[in-house]
Amino acid sequence: MALGKHMIQRKTLYKTSVWLFTVLFLSLPGHVQAQFTSSINGFFSKEWEGKQAMVVAKPLQGAPVIDTTTIVNRSAIFTLKLTEPCAAYLWIDGLKEDIQFFIDSPKISIGVESGLFGSAIIAGSASSEHWAEQFTRSKHGRDLDPDDQLALLNALTSGDSLTAFTLECKLDSLRTLDRNAVANLILEQPTLASSWYLFASSMFSYRQTLDLFNSLPTFASYPSYQRIKAELTQKQLGKKAVDFSLPITNGKVARLSDLTSRFVLIDFSIRHQVSCQKRHFDLKKLYQKYHPLGVEIVTVSVEFDRMYGQDALAKYPLPWIQLQDFMDTPTITKAFSVHYMPDNVLLDATKIMIGRDMSVQELDAMLEQLLNK
Repeated sequence: MALGKHMIQRKTLYKTSVWLFTVLFLSLPGHVQAQFTSSINGFFSKEWEGKQAMVVAKPLQGAPVIDTTTIVNRSAIFTLKLTEPCAAYLWIDGLKEDIQFFIDSPKISIGVESGLFGSAIIAGSASSEHWAEQFTRSKHGRDLDPDDQLALLNALTSGDSLTAFTLECKLDSLRTLDRNAVANLILEQPTLASSWYLFASSMFSYRQTLDLFNSLPTFASYPSYQRIKAELTQKQLGKKAVDFSLPITNGKVARLSDLTSRFVLIDFSIRHQVSCQKRHFDLKKLYQKYHPLGVEIVTVSVEFDRMYGQDALAKYPLPWIQLQDFMDTPTITKAFSVHYMPDNVLLDATKIMIGRDMSVQELDAMLEQLLNK
């Protein structure tokens, strides 16, 4: 039962992360308008004559763009209208694996031969050569080795929470290494369209997002660049936080503007995410130290739906204000452009944002300095 519950929790966490990124990214200002047309010319082996072939482009926003045709005289031409350059793949009936490439120019040629030397030759796309590595790295992340996976399974089955927590922390560290590796891939080729696509389609912390965005000015004309710029502007320190109110318990409502503390930390979390649990463990010490001096914490946890989160507050109590945001009707996470957790925003008494995405150690140092003024 414990294992089954854990698997449900992990599935819920995955759905929550995907939902956060999708909802918040697609809700940013901007509209879709075709910017260029790309013609992809395919050249194939003789035995593929008459087979169906299809190119599927995967834009950052909206549904995939698809063109299907039949291979005639060993060739096929696909025409796609796109808002901006994006990843794509070529599917051929009977071919074991799709051919991954990147659409970043008006004309691209793809040659495919069967047999021992059957790898595709792509011409006319500056990004496609590097996209193969970028795509592979971004889709196949690090995981625990088989022994640790077995140990985690046994710990979950036996209820050994300490071992499970330790291994989950290790897994979280591996995922952090993955994000850093993807960031390095982007910075290695900051002028390639595929690097922008990889950045805009990946999830990074606020600081990584800001650093990477500032390294990619080449793409300022892209609609997605303007959307992300608007999001980062919304998060900019020095701006007044958006007011909100949500029910707590027993019909009571918590309203940000009603809090009179000298400083308010809004902590965004997912209950079952190990990094969030560790953050709360450390925040409790911070709260004991600074709450008597005028520091309040408000945790906003994202729940799959209202039914799933009904008993969450009772099962996962914290010594400060707890609120819930729901995937079906997001309010606070959307207002604060949160799509990566844990995240936090530090506000002063006037509800001006003075800190974002800070570690507990950084919060401690900053509050120590502010309260001693």
